Amino acid sequence: MPFAQIKIGMRDYGPAFLMISPLLFFLLAFYIIPFGEMFLESLRPWANDPAEIQAAGLSLFQYEKALDSAYIVRALIRTFEISTISVIITFLLSYPVALLMLWLSPKTCSAFLIVIFISLAASLIVRNYGWLVVLADKGPINNLMIALSIFDRPQRLVYNQWAIIVGLVHYAMPFMILPIYGSLIRIPNSQWEAPRTLGAGSWTTLRTVIMPLSMPGVFGGTTLCFAVCASAFVTPLMLGSPSTAMISQVAAEQLLIQLNFPLGSAIIFILTTLTFILTLVYALWIRKVLRVNV
Repeated sequence: MPFAQIKIGMRDYGPAFLMISPLLFFLLAFYIIPFGEMFLESLRPWANDPAEIQAAGLSLFQYEKALDSAYIVRALIRTFEISTISVIITFLLSYPVALLMLWLSPKTCSAFLIVIFISLAASLIVRNYGWLVVLADKGPINNLMIALSIFDRPQRLVYNQWAIIVGLVHYAMPFMILPIYGSLIRIPNSQWEAPRTLGAGSWTTLRTVIMPLSMPGVFGGTTLCFAVCASAFVTPLMLGSPSTAMISQVAAEQLLIQLNFPLGSAIIFILTTLTFILTLVYALWIRKVLRVNV
């Protein structure tokens, strides 16, 4: 490339590059470099591995061990299953809230946003303890169900997969509401009114016009929520049980208890890679099938 073109490019894009350089430095220092180091660690042998594996140096042995372990594979499948269910429920609950915020007065909408931001700032441990109280055998939900004669005795509502889903949905809702609301608020009023002038009802307008236009926000919210749910550690630890362990708990067990850093790093790398692949497939599906630019 001629020097003059480089000079013009620096003049045009130099200020933008300077503005994003702190973010690029942050990603390089706290994500790319640690992620690369984690990948190298996953290729190294563990002290208790067979002698031939230790003699081989860098290898894919930890990945073979992880994928050959029924416990790890079940935890991985369970993680994506819980995450998918949580994202679907979160979307079904969050989209109506985002629509409601769109039609509220500015003061009421600001109050809603403040509540959402306070929810984000609340301690995750405090939230989960709250759900432990609410879902306890003698908690308010069991007491209400018994009072309504739905249950004849207290039911075990905690330490299972659905308790984890409840906690994850509660935690993930702000991450879904805000992108969807940001996408909805950019839709011009004319896009709402035009279908009605042609005889379309409210549901038809929402389904055929508004939802496709809000898909960038839906994509951002669902992707962010899926990543948050798939990497959850505290919520499944407090609301679940050993039989409902998610992959983050399995990785933490290898890293913090077994001190098997290579295998723990391999598990985390598998989770991250699969999350990226699923996100890419999801984005391509939205572009090809729904014909929405995301």
